[in-house]
Amino acid sequence: MVTSRIVVIIFCLMGSIVSISCSKGGGGGAPPPPPTLPAITIEDLSLFEGNGGTNTFNVLVKLSAASTKEVTVVYSLQAGTAKAGEDFTAATDQTLRFAVGETQKNIPIAVVADDIREGDDELKVNLNAPVNATISRNSATVIIRNDDTRVLFTNDGYDAPTSYPGYTLVWEDNFSGTSLDATSWTHQNGDGCDLSLCGWGNNELEYYTNRPENLFFQDGKLIIEARKETFGTRNYTSSKILTSEKRKFKFGRVDIRAKLPIGKGIWPAFWMLPQDNKFGGWPTSGEIDIMEVVAHDIVRTHGTVHFGPGPGSTSVNRSTTTPTGTLHDKFHVYSIEWEEDEIRWYLDGSLFSTFKKTDVPAGMIYPFNEDFYFIFNLAVGGNWPGSPDASTYFPQWLIVDYIRMYQK
Repeated sequence: MVTSRIVVIIFCLMGSIVSISCSKGGGGGAPPPPPTLPAITIEDLSLFEGNGGTNTFNVLVKLSAASTKEVTVVYSLQAGTAKAGEDFTAATDQTLRFAVGETQKNIPIAVVADDIREGDDELKVNLNAPVNATISRNSATVIIRNDDTRVLFTNDGYDAPTSYPGYTLVWEDNFSGTSLDATSWTHQNGDGCDLSLCGWGNNELEYYTNRPENLFFQDGKLIIEARKETFGTRNYTSSKILTSEKRKFKFGRVDIRAKLPIGKGIWPAFWMLPQDNKFGGWPTSGEIDIMEVVAHDIVRTHGTVHFGPGPGSTSVNRSTTTPTGTLHDKFHVYSIEWEEDEIRWYLDGSLFSTFKKTDVPAGMIYPFNEDFYFIFNLAVGGNWPGSPDASTYFPQWLIVDYIRMYQK
């Protein structure tokens, strides 16, 4: 034992290679590794918004193991379709603290709990700057699920006269009940594929239904709601109603008061098709579009007629813009005066287009002196507006106050 000790001392004096182990009094081996830090995770959350005042959503944050030191992490709320100040109370660079031994904490989010019908909105909770821990999941999605029924709107906007010289009111629907008037209207459901026109001939993306989720009544208004949801063969739903075989007309003045939706890929329309297709299938027997709007251009309404021998259509399209505001922020009145051999379009009582029989090219039929019926629909996507994009908010609403039909 003495000899080996001398040898150790000699080697320690003679060589730096072994002097490190000798410096510890002759013990060997590497120093122990540092303790493993606990990992922080955060969980997604999906809850109904609730009604009245505010509601607190608690987002769960966990440590993988208890720590012998205080653990902290910084969090911030990131707006998505849920907007700070509108749907939730903002929070930036807030510190969440785990006391020694704690493994779970909640991040409270103050959610505005109103009674306004809206979509399911999202925000994110982001974590950073951990102390005495690492982060294994740094972000969570919080979904504020809609459980409300009231669409937010006022009755502001233009209102048409209730009478016109030389005209008599022959039919109106003020949508003051709680269901669609079955003596006037029929739903046209589906995606058009039963007519061999999948996408209704326009590559539209919606599936039309007669569900109360897509058509309902509030405050004396008819509301068609376009929703982002998987239904049937499509990823959007909406409604389409028509008066075919129930209300057909030839000539007169039509007034439709409505508040329009807004957004890329949204396409509301009030239009007319022939009841009897006297001259053949579309477009030979004609189509009259009282109002069409591609809702990314929400200041402009289009009045159009389609005709011609097909297979495509000859069309005359003219448009006008509202002088102030948009067609979304208030109600406006879309009108035509339809007489033999002539149709005139109006926005809020102002004439913006006239189409006459003499405007039809030589050799083509002027088909607009026959019986036509009405169609209301809210399309999603299609050749004209294109598809919705990330900026398009759902649901979207087409809100109709009334339709009035006057004749001489």
